[in-house]
Amino acid sequence: MRRIFLRATFTVLSMIWVWKSFERAEAALDAQVVTIGGEVRERYEFRDNADFNSNASDTLSFVGSRIRLHLGYEVTPDITFFFQIQDSRLFGSEVSTISNEKNLDLHQGYLKITNLAGPVTMILGRQEIFFGDHRLVGHLGWSNVGRSFDGLRLTYNPAPLRFDLWATVPKVFGTNTGADPAFTGSNRDAQQFYGLYTTVKARIVSLEPYVMYLRDTGPIGISQITDPLAPAQNRVTLGSRIDGKVVGQSIDFTGEVAYQTGSMNARGTTPKSDISAYALAIKTGYTFPVMFKPRVGFEYDRASGDDNSTDDEFKTFENLFHTNHLHYGYMDYMAWRNMQDLRVSLGIKPTKVSSISLDYHLFSLAEKRDNWYRASGQVFRTTPSTNNETDLGQEINLVAYTMLKEKLRLEAGYGHFFPGDYVKVNFPTATDDSDFLYLQATVSF
Repeated sequence: MRRIFLRATFTVLSMIWVWKSFERAEAALDAQVVTIGGEVRERYEFRDNADFNSNASDTLSFVGSRIRLHLGYEVTPDITFFFQIQDSRLFGSEVSTISNEKNLDLHQGYLKITNLAGPVTMILGRQEIFFGDHRLVGHLGWSNVGRSFDGLRLTYNPAPLRFDLWATVPKVFGTNTGADPAFTGSNRDAQQFYGLYTTVKARIVSLEPYVMYLRDTGPIGISQITDPLAPAQNRVTLGSRIDGKVVGQSIDFTGEVAYQTGSMNARGTTPKSDISAYALAIKTGYTFPVMFKPRVGFEYDRASGDDNSTDDEFKTFENLFHTNHLHYGYMDYMAWRNMQDLRVSLGIKPTKVSSISLDYHLFSLAEKRDNWYRASGQVFRTTPSTNNETDLGQEINLVAYTMLKEKLRLEAGYGHFFPGDYVKVNFPTATDDSDFLYLQATVSF
């Protein structure tokens, strides 16, 4: 009887201790700021004749799944820790229903310190970095994985000015884990990406000059940033973007221009080939102040190409760490490299939380001797030396979305591509139209 009483007493006291400990922990959390959230995104995609050849068995149909969970913890009012994990997979891609393909990864994980020296913020670790329209630096949110950078970012924000300075390492070549003190030369080969992005905000316009520096010492065939893949590449990008709205915010406009200089591995007769490339984007639209807020928009994009693949000057513009999907057609046939795109847009907003848009693109090469580059920046079609055509084709995109139950976003899109004379003349056995369809559901919390 005594044992039973002692056990009961011990159990009650233990429960009280656990409850008090929980109360103390809860009080500690209340004293700080903890944020928990995430995103679940499921997307079905269908592609047919992506290579413009209806005789090839290349119909593609799949479901991509991306789940993100994040935790933010405010250690002090000026120090925050942020952690975001991500699972990315395709339905049925694993060996079996009981296998584990290790699709889980760290998407973001960083330490953030504000008021470091006045209005200076430092973010150190793996983080998303994006600026402007994501044409050169973007998070690539359309991708089932997305993009993040390992590095340091400093922000100095004395309003209305803002300066963002970053130093990142997108990729290290080699397999050294840090345990080898020798750390051989090949392990030091890396892509290094630095930049300064300035934002000056006025009442109706934002001016954003920038400078970016890419140093790529990776060997040929391993680098993923340029094509041709160039070791010992030093590329400086100087540019500026302007963005604003006028006439009661009915007219929107955006312009961006960039010039690239530097050097890369020898391609002609000299030890180093010079880089000289440019790109520009001009976009404007008018939103009618009536029901459904219809908008008509126009856009022109251009990026230089190379007119001679054997000389000592490399003129193909490099798209860097872009989010091309937002700009040059939802079918992802185009990059901001050796291209021209004339775009006409129509859109309406049936409700405050829904939208329907129709886009038309007319694509062509900027330089007929250079290649056709797809959205990833890699070569989609290698241009024959005898080519005299620049007309790549036309694309139509119809996209609609709506929000349901506050957190659920439903989206659907359709794209159709009509190959142009460049395809018909140079690749006469593959000239069929291409189709693309997607259905997407996203829950954010």
